[in-house]
Amino acid sequence: MTTTTYRLIDLGTDLSSRHRASGLRNTIIAAVEAENRRVRLDFTGVRTVSSSFADELIAVLVMARGEDWFRRNVAVVGTTPEVRTTILESVADRLSERETI
Repeated sequence: MTTTTYRLIDLGTDLSSRHRASGLRNTIIAAVEAENRRVRLDFTGVRTVSSSFADELIAVLVMARGEDWFRRNVAVVGTTPEVRTTILESVADRLSERETI
């Protein structure tokens, strides 16, 4: 299985658009499921990520496909501690919503 890297710095240093995140999420799903590729999300150079961007890109993906699917198919690299925290909090919030339903 080959790996495709998406450099998020190509979207900007400060990421905040739910719409942009949604489009990238759909691209990731297509790469993994239709093209049989692993995906690497490289956040090198990205200074900030809004919680809405992290939610739409990563947390929705984890929720829709499952944690095991995400771990097998998607790697997140190059995050600053702040970006990493935002991503982890977004995933935790989304998963906690599932548990309260």
